[in-house]
Amino acid sequence: MSYKVYFDLSRGLRTPLHVPTGTLKRIRRHVAKVESTLGYETERYLNNPRYWKTTKPIVSDKVFCEIAEKHNRFVRCLWDDFCKWSSDPEMGEEIISCKAAAKFWHALRFIDVPQERWTADYYRARMESLYEVMRGRESEGVNFDEDPLTERQAAMVILLFSAFLDGHDLRLDVPKDHDRLESSDDGGYVWCDKCGAVDPDDLYDCDDPECPLREEEEEEEY
Repeated sequence: MSYKVYFDLSRGLRTPLHVPTGTLKRIRRHVAKVESTLGYETERYLNNPRYWKTTKPIVSDKVFCEIAEKHNRFVRCLWDDFCKWSSDPEMGEEIISCKAAAKFWHALRFIDVPQERWTADYYRARMESLYEVMRGRESEGVNFDEDPLTERQAAMVILLFSAFLDGHDLRLDVPKDHDRLESSDDGGYVWCDKCGAVDPDDLYDCDDPECPLREEEEEEEY
């Protein structure tokens, strides 16, 4: 398993960076939104870089998870943009100086949400990301670095974790003949005693004449 470190091991820009016009304003606006919503305050010790001195916001779990999700996505996207812009000095007319970058660099870190504060949506997003990684597809900077698991194997791992993490009873699973996680909570799949999780649209595609779920659906039609 390998992880992209993104900005974690960096201390700032080495040289000014040419960026598209409006980039600095967008970054500042995002950081201000995160800090004002979560109540994060910055602190600086001696000549060390600034940092968030608290990461335990007094907000609802829903707000905490939503802001964390948006912010972490913002950090990953900004990293990709910085890599692209640094390779092309003529990328934009605006310049982010090293001094200007130092004022927001402390915010280019991921926000970790304790598991006990996960909402149903946040839990699902984490499991969907984990599923992608186990299937051999990079997700959120994580690579499996081994032969990918099959759809069923990856689903079994998710089911194993659900005993400890699924406090919202989403019952995530992979519908038969599909390669994605779905939840029975919102009708993403129905359960068949013979076939397991099944996409509702696939009920009539089952070639087992004794499929109890198919028989049930056919009886309801009549």
